[in-house]
Amino acid sequence: MSHSGIIQRVPKTPDNIYGIKRIKSIPGDEVCVLYLGGNKTKSEHEASGNAKIIEQDILPHLSTKVPVYSAYYDVNIDNMWFDWGANYSKYGYNFLAEHDDDNFIWINEKNLRNVFNTKILPMIVDKTGKPLSVKTITAKLKKLHIIFDGYFYGLRNKMNQMLHDIFVNQGENSKDSLTIAKCIANNSLPAKDLDSKYIDDLFEHAIEPRISRAGRRISLNEAMARVRKINIVAHCHGTFIVQKLEEKMSVHMRNLGYNQTEIDQILSQMLVVAHAPIVPLGVSKFCMVSFTTARDLRAARPNNWVTKYVKHRLDQENEQGISTDWLQPCFLSGRDGNVFIIRNAFDPTPNGTPHSGEHRSARYVQINDQNDMGVFMAEIAGNILKNGIKNSLNETFTPLPQVDELVLGTEDREDMRDLFEIMKLNGIKFMADVYNFAITQRPKVRIKKPIFKTTELKR
Repeated sequence: MSHSGIIQRVPKTPDNIYGIKRIKSIPGDEVCVLYLGGNKTKSEHEASGNAKIIEQDILPHLSTKVPVYSAYYDVNIDNMWFDWGANYSKYGYNFLAEHDDDNFIWINEKNLRNVFNTKILPMIVDKTGKPLSVKTITAKLKKLHIIFDGYFYGLRNKMNQMLHDIFVNQGENSKDSLTIAKCIANNSLPAKDLDSKYIDDLFEHAIEPRISRAGRRISLNEAMARVRKINIVAHCHGTFIVQKLEEKMSVHMRNLGYNQTEIDQILSQMLVVAHAPIVPLGVSKFCMVSFTTARDLRAARPNNWVTKYVKHRLDQENEQGISTDWLQPCFLSGRDGNVFIIRNAFDPTPNGTPHSGEHRSARYVQINDQNDMGVFMAEIAGNILKNGIKNSLNETFTPLPQVDELVLGTEDREDMRDLFEIMKLNGIKFMADVYNFAITQRPKVRIKKPIFKTTELKR
């Protein structure tokens, strides 16, 4: 069973040479930063290293020092990988797995029939609807992972009945359907059995005090103010944790008696600065602003047209030596994810492979081998976090500003505003390129075609 803990960065002393303080819970009304690191954040020492980034890069620019907390978690890495795939499927995205040919399918009462027809059936029958051989089917299903969200045995029995009907209607041996059903059973589990203990603990000790007191709901204004006082930085697996915390917040608030409008208002006050996200973007009701690079080959990506287009372009670079200016620094807003994207933040290694910093770096100051665009992205991320904290420090509750305001620094604000507008236009151009690529690859694809202008960003 997984577990997690939270530490706070404190001044070093002879008795505390690492400056680490173990804490049980974060006070619910305190202005603070919480760092949720990647899947290798397994100890207090690694969590402290993450918090040190905020201490060094952000706090010196604030008029008031705020507490910096950081979480660590003991979770099997393979379990994390499984969770990422299941999560993408849950939100309707195919998962581009690192493990060859792995497929994840999230099934509930509402989507069972559609998922069966679009995902399971193509593995069972040929183009005429006739069932394939049992050997062929089981080979295809070998790396299929099914998560049943709801009454496990009821959902699985419904699927088994669908399999049985197909075999019987085609005059095939009904025993074969039992063999296939058994294969599916071996690769399925209830959603409730996914190991979330470490996330449950983080919710209890970091988030729940922001939205309730002694197990009871607090007023809407107080809940919004308390949530606005905590600012989250997430890297890689930390972004997955953020999404699960948001889900738990929503359920908990509903159980406390908040209505959906109130829940949405409260969630909107949570600022998350996300680096190398590995979750579906554009679905969070938090103010989640993400930063990623096309050359980050370690992040778990959704298997969608954006990912396919980026991979296509990178392959062209490697194989044909085409121009590298196909991706201007851009911002995709709203349903496209509130995500900043650049081609690369670091100069490649001598052998031409991507620099490890494309995935690992989450700093807010320039570091070795970082190029100008990498520095610029770090500056924007730093501005968003600093402005979020400054907003949290207001004596009376002030709603979180829009992203357009959060990106502005203390100097050259109008220049930054103009650059941000250019990045939004570049984002529209990028999505238009994705659309055109999808059309050539799949003529009948239906996605909304944007109207765009484009301007090259120079800095």
